[in-house]
Amino acid sequence: MSKKYTLSSVTSFVLAGVLVSAVMLPNFSVQSAFAKSSKELLFSSEMNSENAEKELNFKHDSMKSVKQTLEDKKIQVKSINPGDKVDLSEYNSIAYNYKDVEKNKKLQKALQEGLQNGKKVYLFGGLTIKEYCDLLGIDKLYTQTKIESGDSQESIELSFFNKEDEKKEKKKKEGTDKNKDSEKHEIIGYTLDEDTPYKVFISDINSYDDEGKIEIEDEIYLSEILQHENKIIEKSDSDISTRSSRIVDSEYDIIASAYYITKKAGQINSQWKLYKVTDEDDTKYDYFYVKDTSTIETYEWLWDAEEFTIRHDLVFDSDELDDAEPNDTSSNPYKVSLGYPYSIGFEYEIDTEPDMDLTLNKSNDYAKWKVTGSQLESSDDYEFVTAWAATGSYTKLDISHKVNFYAGIDVETDADHSIPITYNY
Repeated sequence: MSKKYTLSSVTSFVLAGVLVSAVMLPNFSVQSAFAKSSKELLFSSEMNSENAEKELNFKHDSMKSVKQTLEDKKIQVKSINPGDKVDLSEYNSIAYNYKDVEKNKKLQKALQEGLQNGKKVYLFGGLTIKEYCDLLGIDKLYTQTKIESGDSQESIELSFFNKEDEKKEKKKKEGTDKNKDSEKHEIIGYTLDEDTPYKVFISDINSYDDEGKIEIEDEIYLSEILQHENKIIEKSDSDISTRSSRIVDSEYDIIASAYYITKKAGQINSQWKLYKVTDEDDTKYDYFYVKDTSTIETYEWLWDAEEFTIRHDLVFDSDELDDAEPNDTSSNPYKVSLGYPYSIGFEYEIDTEPDMDLTLNKSNDYAKWKVTGSQLESSDDYEFVTAWAATGSYTKLDISHKVNFYAGIDVETDADHSIPITYNY
């Protein structure tokens, strides 16, 4: 991908190099999860096997690198039934269905202790970030990052979930309240180990057969967790020259996956950066823009990504949508150019030159792009920018993505996720 950037003449702070980074607790000593040469994963499941990983399809493109990692014993999986008693301190990573954790107070306490001791704790089965935090005894989930302007440096907090912020949310725009199901994620995992790549993992999964959406099997949960664990090892191991997936320099791994029965058809990897304009003197509004970056992948030759929908919704009534780009485009280059007070501009290329159609609705304060083409999967990044003005000291933008994958005439599946960006300033 070729990308040309025009430097901004207006100063802006990068508020979030990562959207989700870590849950911060009071200072304590964290044991490194990489103290052992081999990572040990405990996976609790109803699967009828002591070695659940042996039931996985390692011939599939998405699992080939995982197979080699397991054969090299860089990851060792211990499968247990949900009711089994086990010493969690023996494992680097721990995965339970959140429903089993909900009804077991002793298990909740053990997982909370494991988290504080540097373990990576995965809860799967479809739960919200709030439910995850409640089960693990955590009040807030946020990223702590530094922003710079000239010689000065400031540490700021970008909240992903915060119980205190939930109490003081401003009046929302009509239609922006989500139902609880839309806020659920199939897998949430994270660690407090500062030395671990990808501290946070959020995975949204859809699985279909020829009659429609079906229940997600435990083997899919295990596959997704193993792919993430393998990604951690690939990023940490400088000796590995062949990587199974694109390695991103960030502290989080946010994906949405599309399955057809138990075979993975495709995936979207997403990242966001939030910026605040500082070189302006408006006494009423503060100005922000978000850069939304995604990459689409397919597995096996028969699947193509043909539709990609992106939507950015301002949540609070007092915030006003200003602009969004790229505009309607059907060929390279795809251009982003925002005037004062943002003053940013860049362009990029996508190999297959898909059609992009932008709907900019300033009455309801949302921007929506529809991207269509025969092969949207690419190693190139798709980038979308939305700019707005906010009042007060609290702003929120909901970002949602959906990719439709097709094989032949009537075989299809999709991947989608929705993530809120919240900043209390």
